[in-house]
Amino acid sequence: MDKLAILCVDDEQTMLNGLKKALRRAVDNEYLIETLECAQDALVAMDELWQDGYDVPIVISDYIMPNMKGDEFLRRVHALSPKTRKIMLTGQATIEAMGYVINHANLYRYIAKPLDLNDFNLTIKEALNSYFQARKLEQFYATLESKIVQRTRQLHEKNQQLTQLNQTLSEKNDQLIKLNQEKNEFLSIAAHDLKNPLSAIQGVACVIESDYDEMPKEEAIEMVGMISSTSRKMFDLIKNILDVNAIESGKTKISLQVVDILPTLQSLVAQYAYQAKRKNITLHASETFETSDVLTALVDNNLVHQVMDNLLSNAVKYSPHGKDIFVRLSQCKNLIHCEIQDEGPGLSEAEQQKLFGKFSRLTPKPTGDEHSTGLGLFIVKKLVKIMNGNVWCESGLGQGATFIVEFPTDKN
Repeated sequence: MDKLAILCVDDEQTMLNGLKKALRRAVDNEYLIETLECAQDALVAMDELWQDGYDVPIVISDYIMPNMKGDEFLRRVHALSPKTRKIMLTGQATIEAMGYVINHANLYRYIAKPLDLNDFNLTIKEALNSYFQARKLEQFYATLESKIVQRTRQLHEKNQQLTQLNQTLSEKNDQLIKLNQEKNEFLSIAAHDLKNPLSAIQGVACVIESDYDEMPKEEAIEMVGMISSTSRKMFDLIKNILDVNAIESGKTKISLQVVDILPTLQSLVAQYAYQAKRKNITLHASETFETSDVLTALVDNNLVHQVMDNLLSNAVKYSPHGKDIFVRLSQCKNLIHCEIQDEGPGLSEAEQQKLFGKFSRLTPKPTGDEHSTGLGLFIVKKLVKIMNGNVWCESGLGQGATFIVEFPTDKN
């Protein structure tokens, strides 16, 4: 409030006039000085002053007044405005009355009649100073409390952020530990799988080097063929390791386009039908391969070739001699659906859980002494996922295995 008022209550008009004059000498002209002859009117006047935007720092009241004495009046003032400084004027108040007003109205000062003007002026100035100092202190504490609340909220938010960061760091650390463990396992298996063929190549090379002059040509050619075959196995393993690294580091180059994948599938089926004959295995392709003209999918055609090449290779590799392999192709809604079914030993549920992992070592073994890196199906799963497709296996022990791949036909 910018407007200020001082309220004086006394049933003697002469006293009110004297108070008004004394107050005019004690305070600035900016103060409105209200004088009233009864306590009830004073209470009404205070309410009106507040409604008009006035602040009332001081109320001065006589003790002996009709209808309501000064102690009761000041008690009511205190109930309405606890911070207002209450001053009582009288020469007739009892000790009990003074105790009452001190306890119930927080009396600021008692001034005896007749007034000592110097003491009165000093009392008024001290009362105003006390009032405004208390108001400033109240505003300071309110501002301080607001700042404390704001700072507490900021600290709480920062604490939540730090907690989240710590959680994220902990998760990242766990991921790094897991990746490091996978890397160590990966390197250990890769080193083991490379060590044996390297030792074989070294052994064969030493034999050729030491016995070359006496070695028959046919035996030398056979040994060179062993070196060639073993080096191809090593190359396949290294190629797969590099593929895995490219996939996991996000460096796999991919170009999704709507392309006709039928020629790629037809070529692979023809290729593995020929290879399957070496094990007396018959590869059966569904009519779709012959009757369809176009089979479009939103894929990377090179990755489709790599995926299907791996699955058909595995079907031939793990099928017993003299069995059949069935390749079925169909289009359902917005998906190209491909199944490769073999008549091999099948997989248990536990092994199916590990099927698409890195370096998975499962019970079924290649039936023609073929080489397996243990990474092929892991790569297949990742490549199919990159192309927004899906791949899974349906199998049971002694029931063969069916690998199913689905590729999307469009962006939807």
